[in-house]
Amino acid sequence: MTVAPSRDQQRRDARDNREAILEAARALFADSADVAMVQVARRAGVGQATLYRNFPSRGALASVILDESVDRIAATAAEHAGEADAFFILLRGLIDSMVNLYGVAVLARRDAETDAHLQASRKRIRELLKEPLCDAKAAGTLRRDVSVDDVFLMFGMARGAMEGLADPGARSAVAHRVLTLILGGIEAPRADGRP
Repeated sequence: MTVAPSRDQQRRDARDNREAILEAARALFADSADVAMVQVARRAGVGQATLYRNFPSRGALASVILDESVDRIAATAAEHAGEADAFFILLRGLIDSMVNLYGVAVLARRDAETDAHLQASRKRIRELLKEPLCDAKAAGTLRRDVSVDDVFLMFGMARGAMEGLADPGARSAVAHRVLTLILGGIEAPRADGRP
């Protein structure tokens, strides 16, 4: 006689399956936008039915990954709220997110559902940047003429530099190099005149 799994065990299994799917999707989307749902299921070790029960489309899956990323940025913003260097901490975190979400961003160009969610995520990030940007200006660590629009222009530069690089390590290196070069232009000059 077999014993049916308890409701708690079923819930735990469902949570484990969902997390395995998300972990697989994060890894696959970090490499490419050309991620088939069957690849996600295979890598997660779940069946297609389980995958589609949790995420009815690739866009739905990408949207959850985007939300997770923005939630991490929001947590970082809250953790460093009021600190003079919070803006720069967020900027570095956002560059890392761009590298990790490379495939999702490429997918957004082809998938309306993902693009709509990406646009909503950008609005949320814009709000998260406003106060730290003002604090950095007040602390004298950021040029006074830098705006949130300028920050998104920087992201566009980093995204453009990553375009066509197949290796996540190469994308990370080039995105961080872009950030280093940009920071040289937006950080407020030091009082002693040294860079």
